[in-house]
Amino acid sequence: MVFQNKETEKKLKRFGWSSNRKVSLPAYIDYHATPSVVISILENLYGLEFVSPTGNERIFKVHEAFIRDFKTDMQEWIEDTGISFQFYPLGHMAEHGGILVLDQNGRFYLAGDELIYYGDNIEQFVDVVIFKRRCGISIRENGTTFYCYNNKNTGYLFNAENGWLGKQEYLDLEYIKAHNNS
Repeated sequence: MVFQNKETEKKLKRFGWSSNRKVSLPAYIDYHATPSVVISILENLYGLEFVSPTGNERIFKVHEAFIRDFKTDMQEWIEDTGISFQFYPLGHMAEHGGILVLDQNGRFYLAGDELIYYGDNIEQFVDVVIFKRRCGISIRENGTTFYCYNNKNTGYLFNAENGWLGKQEYLDLEYIKAHNNS
């Protein structure tokens, strides 16, 4: 993976990440039934722990208690959003309830009180959860999306195939602050 922002890549390397890192898959992942993009991300991130500048942890390991209820919990998100996803557990964040998940296309989410989209790739993900340069979006009924920053409707839908239908630059926090009367 090539990062657009070299600061992001440098920070991730301090946590033990590298683009060619490849660890064994956790036992809960069925290698043959899991999309290759998801396998690649899990092999790259599993077992790492990232810490934000404010000290919040992002841990890429899933406790067994989450795995037992995972399919039931994810079915609720499918019903709540009206979007048919296939989810794969990735980890958790210290300050938020829920679990970090990937969808069948390798997009990053937090499934907790809401289903929150964090990005299409690891760089977008860490720009939200580590650097706070981007905003996550809450996916609600019928794929309607709201900025997590100010709870305002983004005006764009989310669908399982194409993801968020707005332009990625609209999730930049500076853009949101300048254009959403926050």
